[in-house]
Amino acid sequence: MLTKKLADHFVIHSPFCGEIREIITGKDYDKLGIAIAVDIKPTTAHYHKTFDEIYFVLDGELELEFYDPAAGKTWSEVLSANELVVVSKGIHHKVVRASRHNRLSVVSVPPFHADDENPSDRI
Repeated sequence: MLTKKLADHFVIHSPFCGEIREIITGKDYDKLGIAIAVDIKPTTAHYHKTFDEIYFVLDGELELEFYDPAAGKTWSEVLSANELVVVSKGIHHKVVRASRHNRLSVVSVPPFHADDENPSDRI
């Protein structure tokens, strides 16, 4: 069993996503990672080679832009509270617009690795 309290959150500063509160990391549980971004702002485009991300909007609204290199396709999605998107590894992505107040839960499968944030020049 694993229990994590608010005091257990680890705050990191990502050049791609701003302030992130890590709740579960690979050190805690090797199957996935869970983090919360509070009042996330537009981010720098990036992609991951080794893990998928699930973005679940808890509060507010986000507009995300994506690029799929395999399909050569670019598109955007607007997500409101209680909506999600699965960003498969290799898909370039960024937040292009966010409501003033928002909370975003990010689940990474397998866990997030900071050395696997690759900048994208495609979006």
